[in-house]
Amino acid sequence: IKALNNGDAAVFAGAGLSAPSGCVNWKQLLREIAEELQLDIEKESDLVAIAQYYYNKNGSNRTRLNNIIKEAFQTGKNPNVNHNILARLPVPTYWTTNYDKLIEKSLENNGKICDVKTCCANLTTTLKGRNVVVYKMHGDKDIPDDVVITKRDYDNYDESRWFFTQALLYELVTKTFLFIGFSFTDPNLDRILKIIKQNFRGISPKNHYCFMKSVSRNDYKDDASFQRDMNLQTLKINYMIKSGINTILVDKFSQITAMLNYINERIKIDNVFISGAKYGDT
Repeated sequence: IKALNNGDAAVFAGAGLSAPSGCVNWKQLLREIAEELQLDIEKESDLVAIAQYYYNKNGSNRTRLNNIIKEAFQTGKNPNVNHNILARLPVPTYWTTNYDKLIEKSLENNGKICDVKTCCANLTTTLKGRNVVVYKMHGDKDIPDDVVITKRDYDNYDESRWFFTQALLYELVTKTFLFIGFSFTDPNLDRILKIIKQNFRGISPKNHYCFMKSVSRNDYKDDASFQRDMNLQTLKINYMIKSGINTILVDKFSQITAMLNYINERIKIDNVFISGAKYGDT
């Protein structure tokens, strides 16, 4: 709330933000090609490698991958309640690894002029009258050839999208981020954490925040699997703290909406100015 009032807050959105709108997560996106590769998507942890294997198998041809992206993020999906609450907040910059357009759509629905950056060339221009910037650091569904999806895309990221990396580092130094829609196994979040750790050696990073759903025993068939993921979650949280990201655990996703609503109400109250005149003044 303090960062929002100071104008130095930012949002970083992952696939989980768009999931309630019907958008797929990484596993759902790659499930079909994993089956073609005779792999079980539920047992694979290196998802970018699956996309790379498929790309290699098809003779380095991205056509099939591009079609999967287009079909998965087709139009017709609308922003959800969390999109809309975030869009009403005084957030000047959004970062996302999502290919969909729901963040831009929610901002425009709330009367904001949105300057969208999908490639390095976009960073050299400024949309007149803009009041919010959206950095789509992994590209956009309408330009599938340019999205970051394979292992090679990730390995070459700082060559092809170097300016995005630099812009993100600057914002991580100067703004307070709220990470929303990331899971503790998300490969995109791992990349962000590495960027912070590699570039903030010897420097205390700025405080950031991340929503994360608590591991629940009800989601597991046996104690061993539950305990394993509990341990992994604890290790991930401790790793994130060293990068300046403080985890806010929730028992259910509806609690995130409640907290965002609370923030929105606090911002409204903090920005109400009461004016009046002494009785008898004209």
